[in-house]
Amino acid sequence: MSMNMKPQMTHDAVTALIREIGENRQSYEASGYGAATPETAMVTALAENECAGLTARRARFEGEIGIERDPIVFSHGKGAFIWDVEGRPYIDMGACFAVAAYGHANEELVDALTAQAQKLMHGMGDVYPTDTKILCLKKLAELAPGNLNQALMSQSGAEAIETAVKMAQMATKRHRLIAFESCYHGLSFGALSLTGHSDAFKAPFRQRICADTTYVPYANCVRCAFGCKPETCGFACLKHLERLLKAPSSGCGDVAAVIAEPIQGRGGDVVPPAGWLKTLRDICTENGVLLILDEIYTGFGRTGALFACDHEGVVPDILCLGKAMTGGFPLSAAIATPEVLKHWPLNTTEAIHTSTFLGNPMGCAVAIRAMEILVRDDLPARAAEMGRALLQALRQIAQKRPDIIFDVRGKGLMIGIEFADPDGSPRTDLALKVVDRMRDRGIILLPSGPWSQVVSLSPPLVTPKPCLDAFLEAFEDIVAAL
Repeated sequence: MSMNMKPQMTHDAVTALIREIGENRQSYEASGYGAATPETAMVTALAENECAGLTARRARFEGEIGIERDPIVFSHGKGAFIWDVEGRPYIDMGACFAVAAYGHANEELVDALTAQAQKLMHGMGDVYPTDTKILCLKKLAELAPGNLNQALMSQSGAEAIETAVKMAQMATKRHRLIAFESCYHGLSFGALSLTGHSDAFKAPFRQRICADTTYVPYANCVRCAFGCKPETCGFACLKHLERLLKAPSSGCGDVAAVIAEPIQGRGGDVVPPAGWLKTLRDICTENGVLLILDEIYTGFGRTGALFACDHEGVVPDILCLGKAMTGGFPLSAAIATPEVLKHWPLNTTEAIHTSTFLGNPMGCAVAIRAMEILVRDDLPARAAEMGRALLQALRQIAQKRPDIIFDVRGKGLMIGIEFADPDGSPRTDLALKVVDRMRDRGIILLPSGPWSQVVSLSPPLVTPKPCLDAFLEAFEDIVAAL
């Protein structure tokens, strides 16, 4: 724990909750199987009043893991723990999509939100700025790498991606983008035109999706598209990308930007080899193409640095941020260099890009406090230290089951455990069983990867060590029994 970090729960409280989770095992195992409980009644009500295909439903679970089981209905959280509506606590090893980096219901964030809500809940976007928005943008510019100091805010990661695309097109007067296979940049129409994670996302909407995106293989060294070995590859994937940029007949003569995740998140927690991101930066610079980095998942300490690009000293032309930017309030940003945004047209009678909730003062107030906590408690350093220990322990477990665990990888508190046969054939069934059986032990996890064959870990950056120890104990038991 950082010397400055303020624990959200006492050691005794954490220990007591872990003990309660252990004692609740039969209750977890029985939950979600259709009994007449407050939780299942709420799921029934949800199915009646929300698009049935939007979130985890009985049919989805039945199709994925072969059982009909209701999703958990969350009620409240504290630190690394989250409770369902029936009062059962869980250890949240995913920080609710890596958002709750500072812990659930962080008192300092709640205080910041409350104070701003009492002062002013809503501003006027790009027309009349609020003082809170101005302070937030200044704080963001101070933390961002290099000369990234001019931002446009929005509410979701997908919106930040779309804003970045507009910035790139304005700056270059070009339209094509290069993205990476298995990338995930969001599911709104604009962001969907860049997402390469799953064809199923695009199939129903293909006629309205922009086709000016070229996909190239990512640096997934255990599944190299070029059949290379890590020690001898010479970044074959980047040589392929460079050839596309240089070859007059490649069909890529109109490239505005390359967009990349420094570490792929939903694509399976894929960590490229050292030097890959720096080489990508050099290729973009040499070919007059902008580099957009999507750090919506990896930003704000997740990987053991303020931003994942900091590991290699890389400064993109545009950086997309969200998730842990506030730790829970919907707010995102695309932050660019002055050289990029000098091409953005001045507003006349109408803004060329805006939204009603642009720079919402409540979101900005929470973001300011979140960034203060991040630096004060040195959470990136904590993520690096805890992540190293967690990765080492997981690799020791994997060594006992090489028949089913294909790879364990990660950086900081962003870790993926890939389940596959020794020949690389994905074992989606095993990954989903692990997720479900960990739920039976009171631990929340999610799958990732092109085949949902990867179990992903992205716990709150403030997760107490006893929670990680409890996770490791349960995970080792479950993997041994598979």
